[in-house]
Amino acid sequence: MWSWIDSAVNLVALYPGVALGVVFLAAIIEAVAVLGILIPGTPILMAVAGAAAMAGQPMLPFLALSVVGAVIGDFLSFWIGRRFSLRLRRVWPFVSRPALMANAERFFERYGIYSVAFCRFVPVLRSTVPLVAGMAGMRQRRFVAANLASAFVWAPVHIYPAQLAGLSLGRLREGDWQSGVMWGALLLAGCAAAWAVHRMVVTRTR
Repeated sequence: MWSWIDSAVNLVALYPGVALGVVFLAAIIEAVAVLGILIPGTPILMAVAGAAAMAGQPMLPFLALSVVGAVIGDFLSFWIGRRFSLRLRRVWPFVSRPALMANAERFFERYGIYSVAFCRFVPVLRSTVPLVAGMAGMRQRRFVAANLASAFVWAPVHIYPAQLAGLSLGRLREGDWQSGVMWGALLLAGCAAAWAVHRMVVTRTR
């Protein structure tokens, strides 16, 4: 395991620009309709950010690009929904899995503008609700406001836990068990809090 981790850290250290680009693209992909369902953007983003933390790189550029990527991804889904509207129901995967669109529509009808913010934290819905918002003719200004606000929450919730994981692994790799356990405990506490919030959001959406 350590050999894989070391290889990832070395690659990020050698090519920091590429690492930033991967995080940026992962944040976009995570929010784009269909792509967000097929490609695990969040695990990729967190793995690269964790390796960057182990390599001693600052998290601010990764955080900034995650915010920008998340905003772009959601807006692309919104634009696709507005541009192609009901024709989307006749294309894959919505034609073979109508529940994807139906669940997103129920969520959007229930929460309106707030659904754009809430959906970021619910798997599958994060890439389908913006699509439905565009199809429903939601005002672009309202969508952009919710999109920006939620991106500034979503990005830190993923980047900073990844940083804590990287710091914990780095200290353990160096034999500094005390610091490693401390960073690991902070990570677990953060994950527990995030899971509690996630469950609350999921429960409210049912």
